[in-house]
Amino acid sequence: MFKVGLKDMKILFIYNGAENIGIEYLSSYLKSKGHKTRLLFDPAVFSGNQLIDNKFLAKIFSVDELIVKKAILYKPDLIAFSTFTGNYQWCLKMANDLKKQSTIPIVFGGVHTTAVPQEVLKNSCVDYVIIGEAEEALIELMENLGRKNKKNLLKMPNLGYRIGEKIVINSPRPYIRDLNSLPFPDKSLFYDKVPLLQHNYLVITSRGCPFDCTYCSNNMSHALYCNEVNHLRRRNPQNVIEELKWAKKKYNIKLVSFIDDVFTSSKKWLEEFIPLYKKEIGIPFFCSVHPNTVSEDIVNLLKSGGCWFITMGVQSASERIRKDIFHRHCSNSKMLESVSYIKKAGIIISLDNIFGAPTEKEKDLKMGLDFYNQAKPDRLITFWLTYYPNTQIIETAKKHHYLSDKDIDDINNGKTGFAHGGGSSFNKKKRALYLKYELLLQLRALISNDKLYKFFSKIVVRSPFKGVLVKVLILLTAIKNKDVKAFYLIRYVFSKKQIP
Repeated sequence: MFKVGLKDMKILFIYNGAENIGIEYLSSYLKSKGHKTRLLFDPAVFSGNQLIDNKFLAKIFSVDELIVKKAILYKPDLIAFSTFTGNYQWCLKMANDLKKQSTIPIVFGGVHTTAVPQEVLKNSCVDYVIIGEAEEALIELMENLGRKNKKNLLKMPNLGYRIGEKIVINSPRPYIRDLNSLPFPDKSLFYDKVPLLQHNYLVITSRGCPFDCTYCSNNMSHALYCNEVNHLRRRNPQNVIEELKWAKKKYNIKLVSFIDDVFTSSKKWLEEFIPLYKKEIGIPFFCSVHPNTVSEDIVNLLKSGGCWFITMGVQSASERIRKDIFHRHCSNSKMLESVSYIKKAGIIISLDNIFGAPTEKEKDLKMGLDFYNQAKPDRLITFWLTYYPNTQIIETAKKHHYLSDKDIDDINNGKTGFAHGGGSSFNKKKRALYLKYELLLQLRALISNDKLYKFFSKIVVRSPFKGVLVKVLILLTAIKNKDVKAFYLIRYVFSKKQIP
């Protein structure tokens, strides 16, 4: 059934939840080599951690059967799933449903597949896996599927496959160093499905992260690419500007979101980029920073370019947890200093906090309250620790008896919770404690006045509806801050969508 020619082959991406810039890059790369791409998309507004997690609503609005039907009618040469731990079980279900009606080859990629490719290939519905960066590997896989002799596939870097009962995972090729050589991401893939997405334009200026936090998928990726000297690679400023000029002309952009893990990793890069951005683009932007990469000069530079919103990871206000468990080497005083620079510049500051670290005690949570009472951020994003496969924190959790072998098996198979709403916390008593402090932290973000905060905190901790109250406080905080990103997510639920 496969085409003899190596060009003009068709690949179908199937994805759910939100815009995926990785898929957009793969699509544009494939198109640049003469192939055709298409996306079948499930917005999944009522399942997962996008907005609302409700099994009843998710079942009512399910488009799974329609996706399978359309996939088979399209007759692609290859079907590709990009997996993360939260959508992995959905991807497996879809792949199984497709295999019941079709022999079209299926490849899994993405961060979850990269972490546990052997586990993924135990599923007969998955024919191939690609680990790590997929552009070159996906092209080679596509073009070798069109050959009768597939011996080239057996040696292909980044590829995993089965030979009988044996599972083979080939080592990855080196990183793509010249990111400027890649075509701009294929935004039409998602914008044609959900036009609203173009208002908040996602752009990434780098790949990789200079830090190695134990709970992050970058920790796993760094181990996979252990022969690489530098994991962080960056596009030159002019290349990013050219993309944004093209996007500004083509789409109705109202906000630019830089989704780099750490946008402020290089002051020299920013000093070249920001003046160009201010002159050529001039649209308000959002970015993420690490406290160790923040200085008064850098913050003022961001402000001058139009930055209106910054998010920064605290993760735990306990220096012991951060140093020994998370491997985030930054003092509380440095974090408070970074927050003060951002607030002084008049930029909205959002801080991230993770509940559920191994060995975390209530005294560590109380440190968090004290810290946020000093920091007084405009917004607090409270996550519940989700263990991702093959990250270093899993071994720490196992050592301290926070995870069993069964728990780790569930993690590897994507059966854990999402970062919002429970994470991988298996201890019910702990969950009640975390919910109490989550409520107190969200109240702190809403109310900056100390007397009012003390008054209302005594009331909310006695509430039997803490989970509901947390969501109410988040919404009120968004209204207080005129939080465009939060309102954008709400609009996403009701926006016009072409499904799938």
